[in-house]
Amino acid sequence: MQEIISEIDQWLADGRTPIALATVIQTWGSAPRRAGAKMAVNAAGEMAGSVSGGCVEGAVVEAAQQTLADGRPQLLHFGVADETAWEVGLACGGTIDVFVERLDETAYAFQRQLVEQNEAGAVVTIIRGPKKWLGKKLVVRADGRPQNSLSPE
Repeated sequence: MQEIISEIDQWLADGRTPIALATVIQTWGSAPRRAGAKMAVNAAGEMAGSVSGGCVEGAVVEAAQQTLADGRPQLLHFGVADETAWEVGLACGGTIDVFVERLDETAYAFQRQLVEQNEAGAVVTIIRGPKKWLGKKLVVRADGRPQNSLSPE
């Protein structure tokens, strides 16, 4: 997250919104980026960060544009066993899952504060389950106290 904060801040300041955030949530084998790697994409198609070192960024940007258009988060799967992985260039031999969602500015502000103050904390995001819950977030402070509550609304 730290590597894309300045770009996201600039986009927000310039009104280059909405913004999608793609996060590697799981990897298997020889994946180019670890779980937690992030890439931001704005409505103009500009991107910051990386989820695969260039292997699948094009497909993720397309998914991000779709998420920005319809507001629905997506869970993407790329791997060498999938024809789509070769189509988008994941020739490194690994498999990755990437969650794409609209940037939640409240959760982003919390994460930004954690990075700036070098503090621990977490933003927990629901990535599987009923559609009404997908993308919902629970922000948790270092002491385990939630900063908000989950609600499907």
